[in-house]
Amino acid sequence: MTPYEKLGSLPAADGFLKPGITFEQLDAVAHAATDLEAAQEVQRARKALFRLVAKALNPAA
Repeated sequence: MTPYEKLGSLPAADGFLKPGITFEQLDAVAHAATDLEAAQEVQRARKALFRLVAKALNPAA
């Protein structure tokens, strides 16, 4: 069971969410991509971040 699944299984779990946020909304986000797609997106974002940091640290390169 993932932490998200555990949260959803708790009694009155809706009370732990921010006002205006529902489990239906969270489920839509959670199921929008497969685990592989999400991991690939994280890797793309990480590479882009490291390129920005490297450029900021060495602007002459």
